[in-house]
Amino acid sequence: MLVNNTINNTCPIRQKIREFYRIGESEAIDHILPEAEVNMAARSRAWERARTMVLQIRRDQEGHGGIDALLNEFSLSTAEGIVLMCLAEALLRVPDKHTQEELIRDKLSKGEWTPHLGNSDSLFVNASAWGLLLTGNMVNYADKRKSEQFGLLKKTMGRLGEPVIRKAMKIAMKVMGRQFVMGERIEDAVERAAKKETQGYVYSYDMLGEGARTGKDAERYYQAYVKAIEVIGKAAKGRGPRKSPGISVKLSAIHPRYDFAKYDRVMEEIPAKLKTLCLMAKKYDIGLTVDAEESERLDISLDIIEKVFSDPDLEGWHGFGLAVQSYQKRAIFVIEWLRELTLKVGRKMMVRLVKGAYWDTEIKHSQQGGFDDFPVFTRKTSTDVSYHACANRMLAYRDSIYPQFATHNAYTASVIIELAGGDKEGFEFQCLHGMGDSLYDQVVTKDKIQCRVYAPVGVHEELLAYLVRRLLENGANSSFVNAIVDDSLQVESLLEDPVERTQRLQVRENKQIVMPVDLYAPSRANARGFDIYDLNATLDLSLRLEKWFEEHVKALGDVDEAENQIIVRNPALLSEIVGTHQLHGKADMLAMLERTTKASESWSKEPVEDRADLLMRIAGILERHMDELIGLCIKEAGKITSDSIDEVREAVDFCRYYAVEAKRLDPSNRLQSRGVVLCISPWNFPLAIFMGQIAAALVTGNTVIAKPAEQTSLIAKRALELMISVGLPEDTVNIVIANGPDVGDVLLPDERIQCVMFTGSTQTGSLISQILAARGTEQVPLIAETGGQNCMIVDSTALPEQVVDDVIMSGFLSAGQRCSALRVLFVQEDIADVVSEMIVGAMKELSLGDPAFLSTDIGPVIDKKALKALNDHAEYMQENGKLLHKCELPASDGNFFAPHFFEIDNIDVLKKEVFGPCVHLVRFKGKEIDKVIQQINGTGFGLTMGIHSRIEERAIELAHLSRAGNVYINRNMIGAIVGVQPFGGRGLSGTGPKAGGPNYLPRLMKERATPKVASQVENYADDKAIQSDATAVTEANNLMDSALAVENQWRLTPLISRISFVRQLLAKIANVEIVEELAEDLNQTLATARTQLIAIERRLRAPIHLPGPTGESNTLHLEPRGVLVCFADKDVTFEYWMLSIVTALATGNLVISVVSDLFYEEALTFKEKLASTGAPNSVFQVANLCHLEALLMNKGLTGVVVDSRTDRSAYISAKLAERQGAILPVITAEYNDNLIQRLVTEKTISIDTTASGGNTSLMTLVEDDD
Repeated sequence: MLVNNTINNTCPIRQKIREFYRIGESEAIDHILPEAEVNMAARSRAWERARTMVLQIRRDQEGHGGIDALLNEFSLSTAEGIVLMCLAEALLRVPDKHTQEELIRDKLSKGEWTPHLGNSDSLFVNASAWGLLLTGNMVNYADKRKSEQFGLLKKTMGRLGEPVIRKAMKIAMKVMGRQFVMGERIEDAVERAAKKETQGYVYSYDMLGEGARTGKDAERYYQAYVKAIEVIGKAAKGRGPRKSPGISVKLSAIHPRYDFAKYDRVMEEIPAKLKTLCLMAKKYDIGLTVDAEESERLDISLDIIEKVFSDPDLEGWHGFGLAVQSYQKRAIFVIEWLRELTLKVGRKMMVRLVKGAYWDTEIKHSQQGGFDDFPVFTRKTSTDVSYHACANRMLAYRDSIYPQFATHNAYTASVIIELAGGDKEGFEFQCLHGMGDSLYDQVVTKDKIQCRVYAPVGVHEELLAYLVRRLLENGANSSFVNAIVDDSLQVESLLEDPVERTQRLQVRENKQIVMPVDLYAPSRANARGFDIYDLNATLDLSLRLEKWFEEHVKALGDVDEAENQIIVRNPALLSEIVGTHQLHGKADMLAMLERTTKASESWSKEPVEDRADLLMRIAGILERHMDELIGLCIKEAGKITSDSIDEVREAVDFCRYYAVEAKRLDPSNRLQSRGVVLCISPWNFPLAIFMGQIAAALVTGNTVIAKPAEQTSLIAKRALELMISVGLPEDTVNIVIANGPDVGDVLLPDERIQCVMFTGSTQTGSLISQILAARGTEQVPLIAETGGQNCMIVDSTALPEQVVDDVIMSGFLSAGQRCSALRVLFVQEDIADVVSEMIVGAMKELSLGDPAFLSTDIGPVIDKKALKALNDHAEYMQENGKLLHKCELPASDGNFFAPHFFEIDNIDVLKKEVFGPCVHLVRFKGKEIDKVIQQINGTGFGLTMGIHSRIEERAIELAHLSRAGNVYINRNMIGAIVGVQPFGGRGLSGTGPKAGGPNYLPRLMKERATPKVASQVENYADDKAIQSDATAVTEANNLMDSALAVENQWRLTPLISRISFVRQLLAKIANVEIVEELAEDLNQTLATARTQLIAIERRLRAPIHLPGPTGESNTLHLEPRGVLVCFADKDVTFEYWMLSIVTALATGNLVISVVSDLFYEEALTFKEKLASTGAPNSVFQVANLCHLEALLMNKGLTGVVVDSRTDRSAYISAKLAERQGAILPVITAEYNDNLIQRLVTEKTISIDTTASGGNTSLMTLVEDDD
C-alpha cells in the first residue's frame, strides 16, 4: 500500500538527509556548530572588513538607494509597508477598471501616505509615496508649507478623478517592478545586463511565473526556458559556465505535478525535460541551476538531479548547478551528498548556497500538519550558523564543487572571503537584482571576486508574487538588508557573529514560534499528524498497512451470504471484501436501549474531571492505533491517505477539545445531563464525526446509542473496542447496526431517547424532526448538520493560481463527498475564461484510482446509490448546463465517478445538493457582486462559502452578508479544524450549535431550573384560538413580509445602536400604567432587562478570536437568527415575555409577538414606543393568537421563543416539524445568558492572511536571547 519500494535509497548520506528532515533544532545545531567555527584571527579580520563595508554602504545610499531605502521608509512595522505589498501583489492582475478602483480605495485607505513624502532623499521612495498619495486619504496637512506644496496636486486629482489615479498607481507599481526585474523579455534583460557585465558582474536569469498547475502552463514555461537558453547562450560567446550568464530553472514550473506522491510519473517525465534543457546549456557552455523549492520536494529533487547529472550525454559540461537552502536542518548533508555525487560522476557542479525563501510557509505547514518539528530552523542565527557550516564544506570541496554564495549580509560575505584565503577564482558571490548593489560593488572592485546577479525576467503580472516575497524577506526585522539602512542601529549591532550568539543562547528554539504539538497549549495538545514526505516514515507505514490488511483478511476468513448480514466491500475494488456486519433487529435495539438507559444512572454521577480524563485516554489510544484506522478509512470508506490521516486527527482533536471544554462548562452547577443520546453519524466522516458526537455526549454525562452509517460501521466498531480498552464503562456506549428507517421506527419515538445528534441529508434531518415531534411532547433537542449548496465567489482581484488550487481541493478532492465541498463557483466575467481554462487544465492532471496508493488524487464514491445519483445529475445537466470538462475514469470495478465541471446560467438550475465531485461555474458582472450574495442566501442553505478577493473590505462585507455558517476567505473551504473553525450551518444546512466550538456542549445538557414537567398534548384540534383562517393567514403573511423587508437593515445596524433603541424603549415603558399593572414587579423586570442588555453588549461586541496556525485569522461571530415569534399566552409571565423581546431585538432579530388578549394592549404599546425611538418600522410587530398557526408555517420564520410554562409549546413544536425546509427551534431558557445564546447563530470566518504572498506576523518577529 501507499508506495512501491523504488523510493527506498540505501545511500548512507541520503539516509542522514531523511533522518535530519524534522530533527530537533538543538540537535541539529549541536551537529553543525563545530563545522561553522572560524578561528579568532579570521573572525576578527572578517568583522573589520564587514564594518568597513557597512559604513561604505551607508555612505553610498545617502540620496539614493533604490529598494533598500524604500524598505526603510515603508517598514513592515507600519501599515503602509504591508499595504504596499498587498496592493503590488494584486493590482496589475485586475483586468477591469471598476474593480481596480475598488482595490485601490480599499488598500490605500489602510495607510497614511503623506507623512512619507520628503522623509527620504531617495527618488524611488518619493516616487512611490507620490503614487500612493494619489489615492490616499488626502488628509489635512498640519504643516502649512506642505499644504501649499500639495494644494495644486489635490485640485488636479479632484478634477481628473479615478482613471488618472488608477494610471498613476500602475506607474508607481511598474517603477517597483523595474527595480526588481531585469526586463519583460529575455532579450531586454540581456541587453540591460551588458553594462554591469563590463564591471565584473555576471548574471543568472530566472523566468518569472508561478508553479505550473496545468500541462499547458508547464509547456509554456518550458518553452520560455528553451528560448532563454538560446538568447543567453548566444550572449555568452563561449566564455564557459563561470564567466557566462546562466539560467535558473524551477522544476515546479516545467511539470504540473512535481510531487513525491507522483513519484513514478515525476521520475519518468521531469528528468527527460531537464536533460533536454541541460543539453542546450551544454551546447552553449553556460550554467543551468536547479532552484530550491519547498522542503517536501527536496528528496525527490535529489533523485532527479542524480539521474540527470549522472547522464553520460552531459560529459564534459561543468555548468550543472543546484541551489541548497541553509535554513533546512539537513543542508550540511545535502552538501556531503553532492560532494559524493560529483566524485562518483567525475564532473564538477555549481552549488548555490542560499538562506531559503519559503520559511514562513514551512512553519505554517508544519503547525497545520501537527508534525513532530519544523524542517527549517526557527532562529535566523541558526540559519546563519548552518550557512557558515555549509560554506566551510563547500570551500573545502572546491576541487569538485564551484561554490556560489548568495547573501546580502556583509559579515557573512566577509567570513567567506577570509575562509577562501587568497583564492579569488574558485568561488563567486550572488545577489538579487535591485538589492545589495553597494555591498558587491566593493567586493567586485576591491576584492576582485566575481558576483553573479540573480535576475528575474517576465511581465509585470508575473512579477508580483516574486516582488512580495522579496519585500517580505528583506523587509523583515531580522533581515540584514532592512537593518543596514536603519540609521538608528549602530553598525556594530549588525556584525554579531552567529556562532558566538548561538553558543550564548540558553534555548536554541525560537520560543515565539509555537511548536506544532503546542498549537493549542496550554489547554490541550494538537493531534499528531503524519508527514507523507518523511520518506522513511512513509515506507514504514506502507509496510505496516500491508501487514495489517493481510492479518485483517486472514482473520475475516471465508465470507458467505447470510440473512441479516451486510458484506462490506472496498468501494474502490468491489471484489475485495473488507468485513461483515450482522444487522440488529427491533428486540436487539430495545434491549440495547434498556441497558444504555440503566448505565446513564451511574455515568451521569461521575465527576466531570473523570469523564474528561477518559476522553483524553481515548484520544491517546486513537493516536497510537493511527495505522489501522488509516487502513480502515482507505479500505472501507475509499479515502485517500491524506484524508484518512486527517480523519484520525479530527477524531483525536474532538476528544481533547471537548474534555477541556467540559471542565470549564458549568462552574455554577446549573446544568445536568439529559440521559440517552442517539448519535447518527455519516459515512463520509466515519470516525471523526462518529467520535465527535460520542465524545461530546459522554463528557456531558450522557450515555449513547451510536448509529454509524451501514457503509462504514467497521471503523466505528473498532473505535468502540479501543474506547473500552482504556476504561469506557460497559453500556455507556452501544452501537446499533441497522438500516436507517428501522432505527427511526424503533428508537426515535421512544421517550427514553432524550436528544438526537445527526449528520446527513436535509431530507432525513426533517424526517427525524417530524418523528420526534409526533411524540406530542415539548421539542426534543435535535442537533442536525445537514446539506449545503456551497458557493465560492471569485472577483477579478483574485490570484487565479490560488483560486484553481482551492477549487480543485474544495470541489473535487475527497471525491466531492464532504458536507463543506464546493458546488457552485461564481467568477467575475472579466477573468472567467482564464480561470475556467486553468481549472480544466488542472483537472486533466488529476488521477482517479485506488486510494491505497499515494499517487491517487481521487478515490471512489461510497456506493452504487451515490454513483447513480451523480450519473443522474450528469444526465440532467445535458439539458440544463454546459459540460466544460470531465476527467478520465480508471479501469476498475469500483464506484468511480469522474469529476465534472459544468457551466450554468444561474444557481436556480440546481434543484438539490449534488453530493460528489461536480462544480458548476456561474459568471457575474463586477458591479453585480451584491446580487450574487443575495442569490446564494436565497437558496436557503447556509453551510460553507468561499470568497477570493484582494479587496479586504469587500471580502469582509460579503462574509458578514453571507448566511453560511463557515466562511473562508482567500483559501480553500474544506477541512474545518476542531476548536479553530467550529463547523455547522444554518437554515437548510443545520440547527447549530457548531461542532468543535465553545457553544456545543451546553446543548447536550438541560437546565436544572426547569419549573415543571414538559407539556404533552395529543390533540390540538380543540384549541381553536391558535388556528388560522384565510384572513389570519393573509394578515400573518403581511406581518412576515414587513419584517423581512427590514431584516438586513436591522441585523446590520451596529450593536451599540440596537441596544440604544432597546434602552430607550425600556425608559419609555417605565411610565406606562397598563404595563405596570400587568407586571408583577416592573422595577425588577426593568432591572433584569437592563442587566441582559449589558450581557448582550459584552458577548456580541467583538468576535471570539480562536487559536490556530500562524498566517491565519479565525474568528467566531454571533449573529441574529432572523424573524422570531415571541409567544405569550395566559401561562407566560410578563417578565419572560418582555425579556424575550428585549433579548431578541438587541441581538439583531426581528420580532413578531403573538400574544393573547392578556398581553395585547401592552404589546401594542411596546410597538408604539419602539417606533418613537427611531428604530426601523416593522422591527417589532404584534399578532393575535389566531395568527400563530399561519406564522409557524411561514417560510420566513427562523424560530419561536416561548416560556416553558405554557402548555402550547408542544403544539408549536409539532407544527414546526410539519414545515418543509429548515428545522426550526422552539427556544426556551430558564437562565438569561442561555437565552442570549439560543437567540443567535454562529459564524466562523477563516482568513488566509498570507494570501498576498507572505506572512508578515512571522517576518516581523524580533528574536531575543532567551
